[in-house]
Amino acid sequence: MCAVKSMRSMEETFNEDACIATLRILSGDQGLSEMPHADTLNYYLERLSPQCLADVRKKMVKSLIRKKSFSRSRLLGKYWRVIIDGTGLFYFREKHCENCLVTTVTREVDGNEVKVKRYYHKVLEAKLLLSPGILISLDTEFIENEKEDVSKNDCEINAAKRLLERLHKDYPRLPVCLQGDALYAAETIMKMCRDWKYILTQKATRQKVLAESYEWIASGGGAETLTGIGKEGGNGEYINHVEETAGKEEEADMYRYRYETEEDGEKEIHEFQWITNIELTKKNLEEMIEAGRGRWKIENEGFNNQKNGIYDIEHLNSRDSNAMKNHYLITQIADIVMQIYLSFSPLRKEIGQSIKNTSSGLLESFRRHTVTDEDVSYISKYTTVYLE
Repeated sequence: MCAVKSMRSMEETFNEDACIATLRILSGDQGLSEMPHADTLNYYLERLSPQCLADVRKKMVKSLIRKKSFSRSRLLGKYWRVIIDGTGLFYFREKHCENCLVTTVTREVDGNEVKVKRYYHKVLEAKLLLSPGILISLDTEFIENEKEDVSKNDCEINAAKRLLERLHKDYPRLPVCLQGDALYAAETIMKMCRDWKYILTQKATRQKVLAESYEWIASGGGAETLTGIGKEGGNGEYINHVEETAGKEEEADMYRYRYETEEDGEKEIHEFQWITNIELTKKNLEEMIEAGRGRWKIENEGFNNQKNGIYDIEHLNSRDSNAMKNHYLITQIADIVMQIYLSFSPLRKEIGQSIKNTSSGLLESFRRHTVTDEDVSYISKYTTVYLE
């Protein structure tokens, strides 16, 4: 949260009397005399089960959901939007661990093409949309091989199956609308959403039969249309139960949105298409289009912010694979706190303060102002926070 990017920097930055006094109060260790060394912290994180941190996050998320503070942001007034996507975290020239994913790339060496192996780690993240400005980590599935000698790498689809199965167990009564790009528009994923709702980006290359059936029905005038909708004033179109024509088992209602732009006298047509199991109507079409187009939030407001903003999640804080996971989960927990803090800070918005400057302010406050027992006592008191 304080935008300290490395373990060594944290050790140097926080070894101040005020920081140590605060840590004594928060940890209950009255004998604490200095900030733990970076190696000590990593030694601990190498042995801590990632499930412990995942459980902390789960308690935080459930608390936010139960308070109903964000209920008005649910899709169609009912469904919590959960957006899934994967990203790469760490890349190595040499084998890092037995769980590394591996790929073969071609490189030119002395004028000759040589095939070399590259090793990397990926993660699949499920983000919960609490409000237009708050997108928090709901769950994480690390994409990794069970051992080095496997015939095929672990992949996003297999990781998604594991992730969705766990979400069903952890949030059995949560009305979820799952969102993802065209990669997840597979019947195996759609089947796992029978008790949920889903909105997935549709491409003909992913669901060819459904796409052909949609075009055939639309060409015969079987599509419902709505004009002048969306912020661009474009045209919406939908057909329910395309799966009946395509001979598929899973419910597949399909819809798309088109609009034109003009630049330098040249017109350009923009088109988006989605597949869902939510019954489409002229009343809900515009909201469904807005929800479908908002899927990119996990990339722009999720991974991009964490990679290029204050967190720098691609920085390798430890080479130990278990510690790497724990560092990532700690970042997700910190991000939840930071997003809530930023959302109820009217002064930051009023003066146009950036997130990095906010982090710098938090850092200086933590370094210079000692937390007291009286401050800690306020944690247990009921407080009303009004978000933006």
